[in-house]
Amino acid sequence: MTAIVIIIVQGFIIVALMLMRWSLRQTQTARRQSYPAVASLKQGWVFAGTKGAVRLAMMIALLVASTTVFAQAQDSEGAAHRVVILNAADPYLPAFLALDRSLREAITRAEHGAPTELYAETLDMFRFPQTLLAEDVVALLRKKYRDLKVDVVVAAGSIAFDFAQRYRAEIWPGAAIVFHSVPATSLEKRGLDPHTIGVPVRLEFGQTLDLALRLRPTTRRVVVVAGIAEPDSGHLSLMQALLEHYAGRLEIQYLVGLTLAETIAAVGALPSDAVVLYLTMFRDGDGVPLVPRDVLTRVAAASPAPVFGMFETYLGYGIVAGSIASYGEQGRRAGELVVKALNGEDLAAIGVQASATSHCIADWQQLRRWSIAASLLPADCEIRFKEVTAWDRYYWQILTALAVILAQTTLIIALMLNRRRLRQAQTALQNEYGRRSQAEATAANLRRRLARFSKEHSLGAMATAISHEINQPLIAIQNYAQAVKRRLQHNVDDKPKFIELFENIEEQAERAGAITQRVRSLVGAGDMQLLPVPLCPLVEEVIRMMEPETKYQGCCIRCEPANNPPTVLADSLQVQLVLVNLLQNSMRSICSNERYGKQVSVGVDLINDWEVQVSVMDQGHGVPPDRVADIFEPLYSGASGGMGMGLAISQAIIDAHRGQLWYEPNPAGGAIFRFTLQRVRS
Repeated sequence: MTAIVIIIVQGFIIVALMLMRWSLRQTQTARRQSYPAVASLKQGWVFAGTKGAVRLAMMIALLVASTTVFAQAQDSEGAAHRVVILNAADPYLPAFLALDRSLREAITRAEHGAPTELYAETLDMFRFPQTLLAEDVVALLRKKYRDLKVDVVVAAGSIAFDFAQRYRAEIWPGAAIVFHSVPATSLEKRGLDPHTIGVPVRLEFGQTLDLALRLRPTTRRVVVVAGIAEPDSGHLSLMQALLEHYAGRLEIQYLVGLTLAETIAAVGALPSDAVVLYLTMFRDGDGVPLVPRDVLTRVAAASPAPVFGMFETYLGYGIVAGSIASYGEQGRRAGELVVKALNGEDLAAIGVQASATSHCIADWQQLRRWSIAASLLPADCEIRFKEVTAWDRYYWQILTALAVILAQTTLIIALMLNRRRLRQAQTALQNEYGRRSQAEATAANLRRRLARFSKEHSLGAMATAISHEINQPLIAIQNYAQAVKRRLQHNVDDKPKFIELFENIEEQAERAGAITQRVRSLVGAGDMQLLPVPLCPLVEEVIRMMEPETKYQGCCIRCEPANNPPTVLADSLQVQLVLVNLLQNSMRSICSNERYGKQVSVGVDLINDWEVQVSVMDQGHGVPPDRVADIFEPLYSGASGGMGMGLAISQAIIDAHRGQLWYEPNPAGGAIFRFTLQRVRS
């Protein structure tokens, strides 16, 4: 916006200069005129033009000024709020991270009417002397924020608060100051102007010491551990003032000004009746920068006495307990003050808020480590990192389990009293088991023999057709043999004809042998051979074989072939046996009562490109619904006098053909048995 205003001003200045140049040229022209009167008149015009140009330039300047003021006003109304978060320490300290996270969340979640830009600056003066870098830091920040209007400066800690008060007018003129993590005792010595508000903190060293003595009533020595940095010294002075009241009751020892290694060694040599009050150690005796929480971890690991502290980030890293103020609460309250400042509230009316409240917080793991009973803690003490035991979580379940175990124990005792009788029963059961195993083996052998007999029985229905089929090649062999005999008797010397006759005899003999082998393989236990077989002629052949029985029973079999007769992979004799079994079952069903229809239908359907379905349908008595699951079991028969093996054998045959055999109730009454075969693809 500023760049646009500058361009507009430059444009108006150029226009004004061009007008003035034009008026000067007019004056020179008038002077060169030869007639004085005309020259005088011209000069008047030029003078008038010059005055008009000056007036125009002044009007343009006023217009530019008003435009600039209006643009600046518009710019200030739509500008974002700017907040600088000034940290005195390492920005990655655990305490600052916890404070900063809550602070930012409180600012970003609130509504200010304009976007808020957050800038973070760190002085890092805990690890480096303040006088060493102060001038350079001021110069750098002055240069960074020279063209930025900052609304609020958030000072985290005493050093940052001092810096902001001292250099606010120079670096961030007109900005309000919101502070936090500043000890409340130090505010009395500061001169706070109306544009400074904040949330102080009160470090409860006395409450922490009282808590330590409450949890360890046998304590005789109090050991204070601290560093030599400026915050370390501030905390140490407060603790020294407090411990003056305990000088006659307790032995006071200060581990201050030592190197980290010397501090760890000194802590490791403490007696067990001592307690350690760990303050902060940003720098050890050699001036080495440190992270206080990392130092605490090593101190707690080496100490033979419990360690207590006053900072929330120490929890979980070695301290037993302390009177601690929440970093999250401090950051949230400071963020709320920033929001009030950005919204234009009266800062003088807000002023300095009450200190962040501290309360007892204890570490459950450290309580267990030092065998300190939780009952010694104050009633309102917060316990963190507590492990919920199985008894706490499953109280009723454990009681129930114990009751069950007790009942089981009683039952076991009762059973052991009957041990002698059970041994006798066990002997009897073993003898019975032997007899039962022998009986089961005998039954299995009988089932195998019965299955073979069932096959042989089913072949009886095919005997006529098979004998007729075998009779044809035998008659042909006889005829060919007689022809050979006659030619030999007449001494006919026709070698090609003899060869032809013998080939015919051989062909018919192979045909008869194949029929015999297939019947033998059906009765025996050999593997079947799946060959391409036209399905419809095979079905029609079975129907012809069943004609004598259908005439005797007074019924008929109707075939419904597919439009495109399929060819399937099958053992024709095995498939014929399945059809015979299914047709015999249907004929027995429809002939069991005069009111049933006397027709059995055989359907052949193409299911898809690789499967063919054969259906045998009747309108007999069907299968009761409660017996459908048992009809394919061996030795199950729905008719009197049946052996119960037909459907079991049929299912085994279809399974060997990689198909399925199943039962469906006929909607018109009766039963439908369907099976599938693999189709030969062209």
